[in-house]
Amino acid sequence: MGPNKARMPEKGSAADPGAAVLAAIEQALHEGTAPEDYTGIADAATRQRLETVVSGILSSEQFALSMAEGNLSPDLAATGYLAGSLKALQSSLRHLTWQAGQIAGGDYSQRVRFMGEFSASFNSMTAQLAREAAERSRREQELRDTNEALSREIAEYQQLQRMLALTNRKLGLLSSVTRHDISNKLLALGAYIDLMHENVHQPEVLEGYLNSEAEILKIINGQIQFARDYEDIGIKEPVWNDLAAILAEAYTGLAFGNVRFDAAPGGAEIFADLLIAKVFYNLLDNALRYGGPAMTEIRITAEEGPDGLCVIVQDNGAGVAEEDKEQLFTRGFGKNTGFGLFLSREVLSLTGITIAEEGSPGSGARFRVTVPKGQYRFR
Repeated sequence: MGPNKARMPEKGSAADPGAAVLAAIEQALHEGTAPEDYTGIADAATRQRLETVVSGILSSEQFALSMAEGNLSPDLAATGYLAGSLKALQSSLRHLTWQAGQIAGGDYSQRVRFMGEFSASFNSMTAQLAREAAERSRREQELRDTNEALSREIAEYQQLQRMLALTNRKLGLLSSVTRHDISNKLLALGAYIDLMHENVHQPEVLEGYLNSEAEILKIINGQIQFARDYEDIGIKEPVWNDLAAILAEAYTGLAFGNVRFDAAPGGAEIFADLLIAKVFYNLLDNALRYGGPAMTEIRITAEEGPDGLCVIVQDNGAGVAEEDKEQLFTRGFGKNTGFGLFLSREVLSLTGITIAEEGSPGSGARFRVTVPKGQYRFR
């Protein structure tokens, strides 16, 4: 027993029973313990009431201590006069804990309505957090808007770079066509005119010169047409093209005769230059021109592979000689003008599409047009 512990009067003592009651209550309040017994109080009813009071005091103290240690369980028991108030406080603290969790999750509308100054401080804090969150949200939106604008500017800049590179390539090639190719043909034409003047009285010689001049003029016209076609490449932005519509446009105007044409576009759409229909027209036209009399079929199929969408243009004609494959897409190569396949590759390259010939000589030509992922879709 501590030095300040209240001591009940001994049994048989003539001490005042009121002093014994006060001693028991003081012990419960100051030390949080109950007397070992209540023998100092002779009256049984008084002793029972005192036990009830002390028990209530100790129960309330234990309840308060548990809350102080963070125990806000609704199952925590409390009895006595203060139990109701303590339970109300516990409920408010439990709700406050829940509100703090809501605020941590971003709900700044929570408000506290108890404990006076604490409520004001708490509500002021949540209001400040709400203002800061709104400001942060506004700045984040500004940053997103700035990033989007910057992305658009970068995309426009990259597009301008592509257009500039394409324009420079066009200028270089068109300059070559006009300055070199056509100039040489004009020089040859001038030479034939001089020869005609020298042989004006020899009709049979003049006829040969005229035929040569007509051939030169045909070549010059072809080069001028090439320049016009090449000038059109990349003028307009690429668009989504329905492959079935492209093949239908390419098919129109070609004389297939006894050659069967079969197309299975598979519902594909291709992001490409508007001149892509001319690409497939050139492939079909070349097959009809050079496939030979044994050719009976031209087929176009489209299927998705690991590298993207593969569009195959295949015939069962004479095919392409091995020694011709490397220069097949070079300007000026070919039995006709050689411009068709060169232009086809240029048109396709605008959106990253590639073309290659994979057929076997004697078994037919087989052109593979590969559309990279992201540049095609299916309806």
